[in-house]
Order: sequence, then C-alpha cells, then structure tokens
Amino acid sequence: MTTINLENYVPSLPFPGFKWKWACYACTEGLNDPVVLLGVLFRMAKLEGRYKYSSEAFAKELIQLSNDIKDSGINVDLEHRVGERNIIRNSGQYWKALNLIPTERTGGMIRLTPFGRKVANHVISQTEFSAETILTFTLPNRAMSDKEQEPWKNAGLILYPLRLILSIIYNLSQIDNTQAFLTPEELSKIIIPLSGVNGQPIKTYTDCVLLFRENRLDIRHWPNCCKDANDFRMAREFLLFLSNYGYLIKTEAENRESEKYIFNFNIKQEIVAILKAKRQTVSADIISDTERKIVNAQNTRHRPNQAKFRKDVLTACKRCIISNVEMTEVLEAAHIKPYKYNGADTVSNGFAMRMDIHFLFDSGHLRISEHGDVFLSEKARWSYGASIPPRIILPDHVDRENLRWRWDNYNGA
Repeated sequence: MTTINLENYVPSLPFPGFKWKWACYACTEGLNDPVVLLGVLFRMAKLEGRYKYSSEAFAKELIQLSNDIKDSGINVDLEHRVGERNIIRNSGQYWKALNLIPTERTGGMIRLTPFGRKVANHVISQTEFSAETILTFTLPNRAMSDKEQEPWKNAGLILYPLRLILSIIYNLSQIDNTQAFLTPEELSKIIIPLSGVNGQPIKTYTDCVLLFRENRLDIRHWPNCCKDANDFRMAREFLLFLSNYGYLIKTEAENRESEKYIFNFNIKQEIVAILKAKRQTVSADIISDTERKIVNAQNTRHRPNQAKFRKDVLTACKRCIISNVEMTEVLEAAHIKPYKYNGADTVSNGFAMRMDIHFLFDSGHLRISEHGDVFLSEKARWSYGASIPPRIILPDHVDRENLRWRWDNYNGA
C-alpha cells in the first residue's frame, strides 16, 4: 500500500463491535499502577487458599492498601470495594487478563496462578513480569467471556496489542526521533481500526500516523472503535501499562486525547530485543539491562532536593546499611518510599547504600522488612547470598512505617 493510496484508505472491521478491551467493561485506570495491581496481588498471596475475596481478612488488607496509596498520587478507591462487592468480583479481569489469578471459577476463594505466585513471592521481578506481559498479552484476552472471544476466533484474528504499540512507536523513531510517540487519540482513531485487518504491515500504521499528524489523512469515514468514553478509557489502558513499567514516557497535556506516550530511548536496545523475541520469554541479560537502565534513569532524574537528600542521608548513616562500606565515593542515598509515590526527601526516608546494593534495592532484588530482616531474590542470591546478612540493625532515624509501606506495596522499578 503506498502513501498516496493511504490518504483515502478506509479500513474494514473484522466484525461489528470490534474494539480493544483491556480487561473490564468499567475500567479504573489506577488499577494498572504497579503499586495497586501488584500490591493487591501481594495481599492475595498472604491469604491464598484460606480466605475468600469477600472475607473480612481480605477487606482489611484492601483498606490498608487504600490507606497506603492516599498520599501517593494514585487516584483509585479500594476502601469501599470490599465484602460481597469486592474488587475482584467487579474488576478481577485486571488480574485474570495478566495471568495472575485463574480465569476459571474458584468459588470466591482467593487463588493465584503459578505465574501470579512467582510475581507475588518476588521470584519474578517487576521488569520480568512486564516484559513477559508485552510478549504474551493477546486480544482476545483470557479474561473475556467465550461469547466475547467467539467473533475474534471466527475472524481468525489474534493481536498482541502491547507489542504492536511498541513496534509502531519504534518504527516512528526510525523515521524521526521527534515522531516516536503515540497519543490516545491516535491509538483510538487510527491504530485500533487498522488492527482489524489481518496481517496489517507496521509500515501502514506508521504511514497513517504521520499522515494524520500532517492533516493529510481523511478519517471521516473510518470506523469508530471507541464509540463511548469507556471504550476510549479502555484503549488508553494499553498506553498506561507501557508507561507505568517504563517503556514509554507519558507527558501531561490539556486533555487525555492529546497526551504523548514517548518511546523510552534509554532502553531502546532492550525494547528492540523484546520485540524480536521469538519465544514467550526474554533472556535474563535483556531483563537485567532493562532493570539497570530504568533504575538508573529514575535515580539520575533531577529533583530539587536531590543533592541535599544525599548529603543529609550520608551524614546520618555514614556507611552502607548492608555492607558497612564507608567510602562516600561508592555510597548513594536510597529512598525507602520511592520519590515517584511521594516519598519524602528526608533522612527518615533514606538509607546510605553502596551503588550495587542500591540497585538491588531499587529493582526489588533486595528487600528489607520493618524489623530489619533482609531478603534476596532467587537471582540475587546466587551472587550475593554469602555477603548479604539475613538481618540488619535499623538506624533510629529510619521511619519503620516507610519500610512497611515498601514491603507491602512495592516490587521495584
């Protein structure tokens, strides 16, 4: 298909009502944030096989999580989604679609999939979870009913939407780095209608996006795949997921339609490797590089009080909380409650850590409980098991509540 033909091209839909459905009919974008999505999962793991989603025990866990996120910049109500109208009954597709809890009925009993258990027990890092999701999340997805999946199957259509979005933005970057983004409007009006055509080339997507930005693409007669506000919100979920896990960088705009989700060039090689993966898993080297670059990008991002925070924490701690190393040249100030979730730049929210241990901490491979217990991921244990103490003495200035917050809610960058 040439660029000239595309100017008057009108894609056809595979079946009536074709749309991209993330998980729910009534979506709640905040549930896609890792602290909520995985925070709920961690709490499920505590109660799995012993309590129901409607139980008082699960309600208490959700109320605690609701209290934890109130000052973290996340806008989602968990406190009132308990009991018989619990969050899993109403929004369980978020966890089902990502293969974290079973799609089959469990009689209301809390159950995790083997994959969900690995994520909840920190056997799989957050980056590994997101990379596998990019490779395996399909439309139709596992959370859809048989009735919803039927027209997709009849049309012989299977999409990998997260992978497709990254492929399109990467190809836009190959043309011009300044064009390496998508907006929710472009996703809903251009990408989704085009995706209904089996075997649509990536070049068609990128050419149409560029023509649209030049006001040369006539979409007045294109099918509308987001007929109401909820359809648009569901479409935006795909961009939010990729932004929440560091593959895209979201920029604010006057309205949601024009938000830019920009390709994260810091992990360009890793994204390309994920897109080229022929299997449903990504190599350990790619995961490690992705984690390292995402963590480094977060730690080097300018913050107004960054220099003062480091100075104050190193003055208070004087040595690495884990290794006891005193050389300031290799020490960094680590936030306990992450800055991203409104963690304060104060001494009570900081540890002095050796650079490599700081990375383990920020990537979720090393965890510290409010009592000073130290836990390593299976991967970190191979290299650090002999040198990391199982327990440390916490300095008096450290806020134990921040440690509890991180332990209960955060799985690293």
